[in-house]
Amino acid sequence: MPPARLEASRGWIAQIEPPAVARYLAGVAALAAAYFVAAKGGYALQFTGSIAAIWPPVGLAVGVLYLGGLRWWPGAVIGDLLSNTWTAPLGTTLAVTAANLAEILVATLLLWRLIGRRAQLDRLDQVGGMLAAIVPAVAISATVGSLSLLADGVIHRHDLASVWRTLWLGDASGALIVLPLILAWAHPPAWRAGRALEVAAMIAAVVGLSELELSSSRPLAFLVFPALIWAAVRFGQPGATVAVACAAGMAVWHTAHHVGPFVQHSITQSALTTQLYIAVAALTTLFLGAVVSERQRSADDLVVAKRREVERAVEQRQRIARDLHDSVSQSLFSMTLHARTAQRALAQSNSALANQVGSELEEVETLSRSALAEMRALIFELRPDGLAEEGLVAGLTKHAAAVSAREALAIAVHGPAERLPVSPDFEEHLYRIGQEALANVIKHAEAEHAQVTVTSDGDLVVLEVRDDGRGFDPTAEYVGHLGLESMRSRAAEIGADIRIDSHPGQGTLVAVELPVTPESAS
Repeated sequence: MPPARLEASRGWIAQIEPPAVARYLAGVAALAAAYFVAAKGGYALQFTGSIAAIWPPVGLAVGVLYLGGLRWWPGAVIGDLLSNTWTAPLGTTLAVTAANLAEILVATLLLWRLIGRRAQLDRLDQVGGMLAAIVPAVAISATVGSLSLLADGVIHRHDLASVWRTLWLGDASGALIVLPLILAWAHPPAWRAGRALEVAAMIAAVVGLSELELSSSRPLAFLVFPALIWAAVRFGQPGATVAVACAAGMAVWHTAHHVGPFVQHSITQSALTTQLYIAVAALTTLFLGAVVSERQRSADDLVVAKRREVERAVEQRQRIARDLHDSVSQSLFSMTLHARTAQRALAQSNSALANQVGSELEEVETLSRSALAEMRALIFELRPDGLAEEGLVAGLTKHAAAVSAREALAIAVHGPAERLPVSPDFEEHLYRIGQEALANVIKHAEAEHAQVTVTSDGDLVVLEVRDDGRGFDPTAEYVGHLGLESMRSRAAEIGADIRIDSHPGQGTLVAVELPVTPESAS
């Protein structure tokens, strides 16, 4: 061997550390043991001889290879050989084991191709892809198994089709039960204590309804479906897979003990009806769980999109506010200073012209101060994050000053000097409600005075906007006027109660009460 290649081989061998080898061997042993236990479970649920309704090891092995890689295939082979009854000739046993391995490998490769490497079956296309991978893969084992039974004389030629169907449905049912369970629980959901109790109640309902429908010979099949729907709708695929596994296990157990609506005169027919029941229950629940997950994901995406839209709008408002502050606001401030300087210069002259010009400059200064106050209030409105710095009372005070300078309305603002015990986001909603209430006063009330009051006792923040205008009927519908609805919507969004008291000729009171909770204070 050339020195360079020899050195490369030594480097590769050095990378195979004993701990890694030990972990790999332990993983293979664990898969073999799990395969053996799952196979014994399948044998325990068989009806007679080789007729089994479900074969769990196929779903287990495919799930492990799908998540962990093809390198774990020796565990499946060892488990299959250990679980084999060895009643058939050695050649037949090895052929069946090879077919089972091919089934597992084909299903894994098709899953990777159709649904990707880390699917959780939370989309319809993933459930459909899983079904498309299982159907052809299990046909390999069913074909080899039925032909082996025929070659050994266990079955007759005319039984070949029904036996092939039973083996195919058995492997497919096992895959539909165990594989989704593994994929859905590869990343366990973080359920709260209340949700865990509901899960326990759901499982109890599945078991109870299954017992009710299967312990009687009367046609009560599919009575468990409401519980399966509950599991899929409330808990998605993690809950759906657990519910299906419980329902399938009970169905096979009862039928194997000759109890329930799936018991037929023929064992093959009993297996068929049980397998069809399992397939329908599993596919229905899995597809429903995928639909629920997709709708939840769409709702989450919509929330994220709306949040991003709001963030972009805030960024745009902040840019406009910054531009106004750096240009128009500074210009108005400079205009005020120049007007004052000109007034001082003219004050040194006693001519009539100087007095006239001074009077005009005083008007210019007054208008400049009013425009500057309004501009600052507008900048504050465009920068809602300013509430985090100055608070609700300061924001309402600035807004009221700008409105008073622009409109013939005297507005008084009263509130605590210290910050309110709510977050800036909740303060912004209260600010917008107060802003809308004052806008309604200007547009409709024909009032001369308005008063804004903010109070807080630690447990409740109250915002009141009162005017002495003409009032109105708050229970009537006003087509085209969205102010009241906007205030109610904002109040509901933050969990606040809003009350509008008004009567024609008696003014209006808008009162918003916001409870101080961990959510509103965070």
